[in-house]
Amino acid sequence: FPLRLSQEIDRLFQEMIHRRWGIPRELQGWNPSIDLYETPDVFILEADLPGVKREDMQVEVEGRHLILQGRRTFKETCSDGRFRYQERECGDFFRRIALPELVDKEGVEVEFDGGVLRVILPKLQAEGKRP
Repeated sequence: FPLRLSQEIDRLFQEMIHRRWGIPRELQGWNPSIDLYETPDVFILEADLPGVKREDMQVEVEGRHLILQGRRTFKETCSDGRFRYQERECGDFFRRIALPELVDKEGVEVEFDGGVLRVILPKLQAEGKRP
């Protein structure tokens, strides 16, 4: 329980920091959940993107930042009723993730399967390369 509470507080704090002030949450889009971890040779980013089509997202590396952006849309599923709960978010998303070191832009691999994006970013120093 304490660990889950701590994670939820961190998530809310991050959301508050990244939310543009004065713009309601429903108008600003959504923020996909991500994990970023590393091995001695690569950084690996995994992002949950259910409902996003491959052609509706973009992955770029700019210096020491990985940029993930795109759009998620839903078909209208409620034709003759009204929502009691509507928690699934859609719209544009944009994440700029700071990387601890430079990566080889030419060696980046992107996999997208089952709504999970996996980006493999080779470290420059791992291959003896210089920026």
